[in-house]
Amino acid sequence: MITLPTIFQTIGELASQYFVWLLFVSALFFAGSLAIAWLLILRLPADYLCRPDTTNCHQKQTSNLLYFLRKLTQNCLGFALLMTGFVMLFTPGQGLLFILLGVTLMDLPYKHKITQHLARRKGILKIINRIRSKSGKQVLTTEPR
Repeated sequence: MITLPTIFQTIGELASQYFVWLLFVSALFFAGSLAIAWLLILRLPADYLCRPDTTNCHQKQTSNLLYFLRKLTQNCLGFALLMTGFVMLFTPGQGLLFILLGVTLMDLPYKHKITQHLARRKGILKIINRIRSKSGKQVLTTEPR
């Protein structure tokens, strides 16, 4: 039977052998996560946090199959971002931002309330609005106009 110290020793040996590759892959994932976050933040409408409910803000596809595939892809991507954000809470990265983006993409009950709660956390809205203003987009507002 394999013991826990043996597993840790094996992982340590592999990490020391492939340190440069692990460092490169880690940097690549970090840069990729920044690019994905940037693009998703720019796609949000400026009044996204002011809307009473955002589930019906997009037109339904004409074909049921296309609509289903779009929703499936969107929910899978949202779940992947949510899990990535959870991992980033304990590793270097912007965890809360990715959790917010993942929840925003998924079809969940009370999604809008969760999104508003996460977006109003200290610093998150400031980061989002700084990204949007640097790209020439209107900042996200939390108050109805």
